[in-house]
Amino acid sequence: MKVIKTKLNYSNYYILLDLDTIKIGDVISFDIFIQKNDDFVIIIEAGTLISENLYNKLKNQKSLYIHKDKGKDEDKQILSCESLRHYIRHSRDDVEKRIKVLYDVNDQLFDIFLTNKENKINIECLHLIVQSIIYLVKYDASFLKSTIPYFVNDNMLKNHSLQVAIYALVIGNILKFKDDDLLKLGVAALLHDIGFKKIDETIINKKSMLTPQEISLMQKHSQHSVEIIEQNKIHDPYIINAVMHHHERYDGSGYPNQLMGDEISNFASIVGICDVFDALTNNRPHREHYSSFNALKMMMRDKDMVNKFNQNYLHLFLKSFL
Repeated sequence: MKVIKTKLNYSNYYILLDLDTIKIGDVISFDIFIQKNDDFVIIIEAGTLISENLYNKLKNQKSLYIHKDKGKDEDKQILSCESLRHYIRHSRDDVEKRIKVLYDVNDQLFDIFLTNKENKINIECLHLIVQSIIYLVKYDASFLKSTIPYFVNDNMLKNHSLQVAIYALVIGNILKFKDDDLLKLGVAALLHDIGFKKIDETIINKKSMLTPQEISLMQKHSQHSVEIIEQNKIHDPYIINAVMHHHERYDGSGYPNQLMGDEISNFASIVGICDVFDALTNNRPHREHYSSFNALKMMMRDKDMVNKFNQNYLHLFLKSFL
């Protein structure tokens, strides 16, 4: 039983826990506290599996406490993020549960980012999400094949970003990237489209054809993403490059700099492939989604797409579905 002392900042953030709401075999998603003098001490960390022995120890405690649900949104997010790695490890063999907890914590990360005027990103939470994906990708060789049926099919920024990050880390793992590089790739993939926050929603949601001026404004989302990332003190050149250039194409038809072939970094190439793949495999107002196989086949063979991507990465990506 790990004991971690925490400062009591808001005594009214703690309420009594009814132990009857917990049963043996549960993996709890919140910290459990006891009170000592004028302070509260964590006796069970979020993400812990409740064994029979542990349950009996809890029964012997006079009073148990948890955080109130009405705490600050930021505090709730930090608590959820901190519990993520523990919860992922306990749920690593439950395909549906492990992806659900990733969506839940990612939702909090993006919801707070999208609703604050300062464009603040919880970097610690961001890293924990990426590290959790890396752990699952390395743990389960068939991670993508078994998990993709549970992916959310919509066009929401937060879900698209998470799915692109998962795809990118699958490719990075196949390429045997080191953990530090996987972390950078995952961060770039998760943040590649956050600049859309600065684009007028009427343009983003427009169902009719965009005007040349509107297209130009939409294409600025890459630059806006970089601005927000740097605003949050992320200056790693590999991350910045991948975010800025994930719309560059091998035939020079991309943006913003019309880079060609090897001028495009490995990270940017990977994120670009995953970005397009996720778009193709999700419904759009004008079409139904494509299957994973058909989407990859289009990216490899369609006359309008065949020369736009790194074909080696595409073939490696295809193998992850087999």
